[in-house]
Amino acid sequence: MNISNILICPLCRAPLLAEGRSFYCTGERRHCYDIAKEGYVNLLPPGKRSNAKTGDDREMLKSRRTFLSGGYYDPISKRAAETAEEALSPTASFIFADAGCGDGYHALNIEKHFKARGISTLGIGLEASKSGAAMAAKLAKAGGSSSFFAAANIFDIPLADGSVDCVFSMFAPVPDSEAYRILSDDGVLIVCSSGSYHLWEMRKVLYGEPRLSPPLNRTPDGFAPVSHSSLSYEFTLDTQDLIAALFTMTPFYWRCPREGRERLLSLEKLTLRSETEYTVYKKI
Repeated sequence: MNISNILICPLCRAPLLAEGRSFYCTGERRHCYDIAKEGYVNLLPPGKRSNAKTGDDREMLKSRRTFLSGGYYDPISKRAAETAEEALSPTASFIFADAGCGDGYHALNIEKHFKARGISTLGIGLEASKSGAAMAAKLAKAGGSSSFFAAANIFDIPLADGSVDCVFSMFAPVPDSEAYRILSDDGVLIVCSSGSYHLWEMRKVLYGEPRLSPPLNRTPDGFAPVSHSSLSYEFTLDTQDLIAALFTMTPFYWRCPREGRERLLSLEKLTLRSETEYTVYKKI
């Protein structure tokens, strides 16, 4: 499978073709996008100053890597891959996009799942943060992965119409119209979201009497739900550094009271519940 058959120019929407260490579009102006030393391609629309500050910053990504490298969220990736397998039953090939892929953790795990079954797999990770895309590409290269990562706007995805079998939205905003556009007619959108009791024990330390998170019940425009499942399990963090790393990668980091933050960061051990909801949607 060739990524050049899938990528399109974020400026003129013409196909992108690989030439050496760059991608050139087939439009009249032959827009050029170089492959960075880490292995990712910056397909954010050029000329926007805000691009440099888009997505998670380096410190948040570093915390994410510290926590995720411990394997605590491996079951979440595994269930996401299994959900796609049940919905699509691929036998020979599988092309997917992870819209808002962060440091590439889930995308790389999903790729491994399908390749272990002898299925030719191409994962495409799209992340607004250039630091995140760079980190993902480095991890892919170190692990011998064929996944492709780009810094890109998930609400203006630089992929061709009908080019992927599955779009994953892993704890990220759901790009309804773009997911619809890039999915094949038989493709599926899989939305993974936090359950009501996800990280409940952390929330109790931070807030004392936390509120239950409302379930995600919005159906993306142009889609109909076809299945729903959930995953719940416990894991234990046994160092202050790991607790701090998980805390930093959550929304609570930005909006919890100072007293709660101090209580949490003083802990040396914390057992937590992970709760994830998986909803599969098909185009209508």
